[in-house]
Amino acid sequence: MGTHDDVRAHAWEAAGRYAAAFVNDGDRVGLGTGRAAAAGIRALAGRVAEGLMCVGVPTSRASAALARELGISLARMRGPVQVAFDGADLVTPSGLIIKGAGGALVRERIVDDTAGRFLVLVDGPKVADSCDAWGVLPIAVVPFAAAYVAKTLAEFSPSRRSGRSDDELVIIDLTIPAGADWQAVDAEVRATHGVVDTGLFRAMPADIVVGYPDGTVRTLDRLPDGAKG
Repeated sequence: MGTHDDVRAHAWEAAGRYAAAFVNDGDRVGLGTGRAAAAGIRALAGRVAEGLMCVGVPTSRASAALARELGISLARMRGPVQVAFDGADLVTPSGLIIKGAGGALVRERIVDDTAGRFLVLVDGPKVADSCDAWGVLPIAVVPFAAAYVAKTLAEFSPSRRSGRSDDELVIIDLTIPAGADWQAVDAEVRATHGVVDTGLFRAMPADIVVGYPDGTVRTLDRLPDGAKG
């Protein structure tokens, strides 16, 4: 019997294969960041090895390194992508998504928002009834304004991460009170000078792909009531 991580890896691989199947010859593909996205990159590399012609637009140095190692041609972000796939820290039935645990939220937003199709890859444990199950909203901040932003948003117990993002931005985690209106909080945070972006995303439930250890997938709009893991 496999370990917990092995079981989850099989689920991410299933979601990754599903996403890679959407890529057509000549597509520019947004390559997300994190373990689920890495599974998608590996699945895409398998198709490239079989003759698929595409170009990847990575959202982080880590994703770029993996794609390059696996033989996927890369390009800069100079125009829209046809397909993008990425992971998430948590997804909800309404399509609200929390991202940013890996600190790549700004590049992910830029790439994902240009995509003709944006696919979110998760496994069962990442599906929850509300964002409260995660409770943390990552934000990317201009370094000059980091102290100001933390003071302005003190009600959310800001916690500054060590180091900086690939774009030299400061990442701050905000603790959001249970029962809060996450979209209203997001709007408040975005209105704060110095905040570049937040980790609250949205996608169509039909584009949120839940992988399972047995190799099957279901999109979020097709999950049975109460089904998660």
